[in-house]
Amino acid sequence: MKSPTILLLAGEASGDNWGANLAADIKRRWPDSDLLGMGGPLMEAQGVVLVEDIAKLSIMGVGGLIGKLPFFFFLRRKLLRILVEKEVDLVVAIDFAGFNMSIIRDAHRKSIKVLYYVAPKVWAWGFNRTKKLIRSADHIAVIFPFEEEIWKKAGGRVTFVGHPVLDHPSEFVSDRKQFCEKWNLDPERPILALFPGSRPQEISRHLDLFVETGHRIRETYPEVQIVIGRSLSIDRKRLQGKNIAVVDEGRSLLTHSRAGLLKSGTATLEACLAGTPFVTVYKTDFLTWFMAQKILKIEHISIPNLLGNQKQIPEILQGDATPEHLAEELIPLLETRNPKYRETLSYFESIAECLGEAGVAQRVGAIIESLLGDK
Repeated sequence: MKSPTILLLAGEASGDNWGANLAADIKRRWPDSDLLGMGGPLMEAQGVVLVEDIAKLSIMGVGGLIGKLPFFFFLRRKLLRILVEKEVDLVVAIDFAGFNMSIIRDAHRKSIKVLYYVAPKVWAWGFNRTKKLIRSADHIAVIFPFEEEIWKKAGGRVTFVGHPVLDHPSEFVSDRKQFCEKWNLDPERPILALFPGSRPQEISRHLDLFVETGHRIRETYPEVQIVIGRSLSIDRKRLQGKNIAVVDEGRSLLTHSRAGLLKSGTATLEACLAGTPFVTVYKTDFLTWFMAQKILKIEHISIPNLLGNQKQIPEILQGDATPEHLAEELIPLLETRNPKYRETLSYFESIAECLGEAGVAQRVGAIIESLLGDK
């Protein structure tokens, strides 16, 4: 068959990461393939020609969405033109369901193959999207084992591929001495990692809170080094001026940290795999929080707690997220002899078993090869 033209649609920093790994696998299978899409620097580095950068796609909460509606309207029109003008063979939607669902519907109507990679979290938000996705997607690649049964029961063609965080193996993590030398840290002193988010709105809501929490912890543990983990989607200047080190190597930072303070999201799984105890925080605007309480079908917001169906990881939400409260939850996790510290590490081992095995991008690539072979 001819080298395919594939449209990859990622809308967040995590999707850029996963899309980049997938793009690399596609290029291995079809070196002359044309890859277009929404993404960020990682996807671009793997040969994806960006139609739109994820930096412009960032939204958080209902208020943020309303302000972006005109932008998304015109972006949708641009993508629909590309489907036809570039003779796209396959659309790969990577998470970002609020926008991607409309694109895959139109692709399906044009008889273009569709793969949904990282399916909408219908188990959290309700099942209203289930039938719509099944009608539009030729295949669904899910990242949690329990999702496979959900989509199969609904009539979908689905494969559990494993969680894409597994495709960042330990060899990419520098040893502690090299890491500390690179970022001007003391290898003999413990590190508290701060991960305030990957969207500008998340940084606005979490950064100052996290930094103040770090300062309070240093009142008790002056030897602790406070370090901010920067997502590549966030301008470094936005994180500077706090007299705190800013590090770009998230997995290495988590691996070498004693504990972490993390905005709820994919970083919580990264911390599990790194064996770093943490506290999860999430703050959003009042309207979004009010609606989430009415709509959400889950008891926990932290992915490790969801997978284990228990609240092992502290979850501090909205007004409860104060520097005093966060410091109180974090201090036991900085003490390696504390029972809470050891319990958390044991829990992480059970969670890692739920994520599947490395080689996720290759398994998704195999699905793509099968779909294109059916054309």
